[in-house]
Formats: sequence, C-alpha cells, structure tokens
Amino acid sequence: MKKLLVVEDDPLIRQSVALALQAQGFHVATAEDGSAALKQLGTDQVDGIVCDIAMPSMDGIELCRTLRLDARTARIPFLFLSAYQGIEDRLQGLSVGADDFLGKPFSLEELVYRINRLLTNQQQPLVNDSLDVNPNHLGQVSFEQALDLICSHQLSGLLNVILSDNAVGQVWFEDGRSVAAKLESASGETLLEASAALEHILRAPRTFFHFSGQQTLDNAVLVSRITRIVESEFVRG
Repeated sequence: MKKLLVVEDDPLIRQSVALALQAQGFHVATAEDGSAALKQLGTDQVDGIVCDIAMPSMDGIELCRTLRLDARTARIPFLFLSAYQGIEDRLQGLSVGADDFLGKPFSLEELVYRINRLLTNQQQPLVNDSLDVNPNHLGQVSFEQALDLICSHQLSGLLNVILSDNAVGQVWFEDGRSVAAKLESASGETLLEASAALEHILRAPRTFFHFSGQQTLDNAVLVSRITRIVESEFVRG
C-alpha cells in the first residue's frame, strides 16, 4: 500500500483530502505545515507528498526546496495544491522541484488521478532502450505543459521563444530550474535580461517555441526537442 503525506494548514481541506485518498486505498499521514512535515519525514518514509503552498512556520515552497536538497527525499513525487494559479506561481513551484501543480478549488477525483499518474510515471523511464523520447512525457504539448515537463523532469537546456512581435526570448535551464533569460529584438538588440525578460516571455503572445536540452539518464545522453506552433488569439486575429 502506497503511503502519502498531506501537508495542509486548513483542517477541513486536510481531512477531506486524507479521507478521499484513504478511500482510494492509500495510507495517509498528515501535517499542518512544512515544519511538521519535516519532522514526520525524519522518521517515516512516504511514496508521495501533497502540499499546500501558503502555510505558517514553513510554507510549501521552502519545504519542497529543502526536500529536494536531501538525497533521502529528493525523488519523492511532490504535488502542490494552491489557490495561486498563475503561470508565475506554477513556475515557482516547479522550479524548486515539484512534480505537479493543482489549483484550488479542485475536484478530489482529479487529485486522485494526478497522484496515481505521478506514482506511475515515477516507475517509467523518460527514454526507452533506443533513446526515443517517451511519448507519454514529450509529445505535442502546449507551452505551459512544456514548462511543466522541463521542470518536473529536471531537464537542462535552452528554450527559444518567438513572440508575436517577432522578438526572440531565450531561457536557460539547469536541472529544471531557470538560471538566465534574455529578450532580443528581431534585429538582435538586447531588450530585457534576467527576471524582467523571463516575466515578459511568460506573459507575451507567442507564435513558436523550441526546447533543446541534454539530459543524462542511465549513463546515456538524451537530446530532447519540444517543438510546437502556438496559435495565440493575437495570431488568429
């Protein structure tokens, strides 16, 4: 039986989530904030973590960051529950090592589905023996899904984005975390850098994006490419 840890400061949500997961056959432990979760994880082993973001004492972002820095807990599937649903909030959660993000309010059925998917994906390799990309992970995906994949699979590489005004954005990732960003005009002039460039790239309408990354897995090198034409409202207009 898989064991999950639910970290949530709201007692009603914490109890509801725990009961729903228990009804699906999971063994469930609970904690009211990140500090309490760390204490439990010091003595108990779990197969997955469902965690709120905004909590007293230690919030979910700090908890996830702390767990990812510890070899004993670094690979535990981690799902955020949060009322903050913007792409910046999702990126913040995914950049510290979370595997998935579910906005509040949410259905218990979707929560159970996502947890089962995380536990299943943990057992499947990102590539097969011939180094083909697993289509369950890197198919034709949206820009937001591509960001999720880069962060959740801790990919390193360069994300190139062409915006609707022909400006070119570049975001460099290391182990799933954005480490640098730059926005250039069509003529090559640097317009923005660092966090200002990243924020603009995430918000602006896009016509095309492409990710080229290099990931070491089982002593092999995977070169993965995500390419998709994004038909924004701006382009269709």
